[in-house]
Amino acid sequence: MAYGGYSYIDTRYEPTGNDFVVLLWARGSLPIEKIAEAIAAESSVGSWTKLRTMNDFVWTHYRARVFWIGKVGANAGFIKIAYPIEHFDVKNISQFQASVLGNIFGLKELEELYVYDISFPLKYQKQFTGPCAGIEGIRRMAGTQKSRRPHVGTIVKPKVGLTAKEWAHVAYEAFSGGLDLVKDDENLVDQEFCRWKDRLHEVVKSIEKAGKETGQNHLYSSNISDRYSRMVERVDYLNSMGLQKNIVVMLDVYVMGMGALQDVLEHTKRRGFATHGHRAGFAAANRGSYGVNFQIYEKFYRLLGIDQMHIGTGVGKMEGSPMTIKRLHDIADQRLLKEKFYLGSLDMGFAPHIKPMLSIASGGLDAGRMDALLELHGRDTNFQAGAGVHGHAGGTLKGAMSMRQAVDAAMKGIPAPQYAKTHPELAQALKQWGYFDPRIVARTMANEKRNGKRLAALALRKGRAGMELASSE
Repeated sequence: MAYGGYSYIDTRYEPTGNDFVVLLWARGSLPIEKIAEAIAAESSVGSWTKLRTMNDFVWTHYRARVFWIGKVGANAGFIKIAYPIEHFDVKNISQFQASVLGNIFGLKELEELYVYDISFPLKYQKQFTGPCAGIEGIRRMAGTQKSRRPHVGTIVKPKVGLTAKEWAHVAYEAFSGGLDLVKDDENLVDQEFCRWKDRLHEVVKSIEKAGKETGQNHLYSSNISDRYSRMVERVDYLNSMGLQKNIVVMLDVYVMGMGALQDVLEHTKRRGFATHGHRAGFAAANRGSYGVNFQIYEKFYRLLGIDQMHIGTGVGKMEGSPMTIKRLHDIADQRLLKEKFYLGSLDMGFAPHIKPMLSIASGGLDAGRMDALLELHGRDTNFQAGAGVHGHAGGTLKGAMSMRQAVDAAMKGIPAPQYAKTHPELAQALKQWGYFDPRIVARTMANEKRNGKRLAALALRKGRAGMELASSE
């Protein structure tokens, strides 16, 4: 079967170390083989008909190759495609996205298209510098190199509306309760009611005041997201104040796009600032029948140099099963990723110079979920609660204390309900929001290890629906 006069299917092909490998799911109005070839053609050298301008050199060196199809019925299946590294521009992620994640979504024969994962070769990774601080740099800022405890943070709520002084007072109470990080939310930057510079100066005062009381070096994640020139101005202003030890520059990475992100990260690195990536907007284009799995974007964010990154929780309000979130955590801080087909993941190793990122677990959290979070994420994570701090019956200070108490209990090997008997702030949090038993997460993890082959078979039998079902078991 050929598309546009050429056959892109080569089941005997074995990807080389310099190939990109893409794993995707497709369903459409044509046989799945025809769909696979259409995707390979549109994303590499071909078109809908035979080309008079095609030559042997182009065909041999630049075409995409469909080397595996896992059929799920006549018109649907999982597809693996290999792309030669020569197909892609140097250090140009926009060109990469336009090629592999671009026009293919507009093909009219498609009814569903979801790109699960991409494996990036080491040669491609070498053109990027990775995180400036990474996990260890963030730990040095917070002073947790020896304790190795998880970091605990909050987002000031309400998201918008507070004045700079009101905002900083909430931050002060959170810091006083023992939290490491206070951050802007994704939609707070420089509104009239809370100017960016005014908020910054007030929060610096809060950090200094609280630090004298707690003995901690507290961190503030300041959202500078805007057009590029304004982001540069804000980074330079932070630099003029010498705030590298307390400020983690926050960026709404998805909505600003890869090109602007690349440039601003190069600037933050020159100025010596760690960065915090928020993925606001990602779900709008990537849920439903068409989309791109977040793990692909996360890989790019790590390569480009984000130091700490929102990945979801697995036990909170945002979508994402525990096993899916565990994969995102591994992408943040592991060197070698092993394929788990039913999760839609490929083998990939990060280049040695690419530091690990600190993952941010955020979205619908409170102190009662801490034990489950630790079971899933481990200690190299920042657990971040917004309403789970500020909605506490005792207010922000008590809510922050409950979060820190839950972490301290876990570090001592004491379940939160037991620790709560002598810690009223934690007891109140459990009374309000309950306790998420970590054994639920542990059973999920054990089931995945025990039944990997069965879950992979389920995905191949039922398609994308089976993949989602397998990931949630």
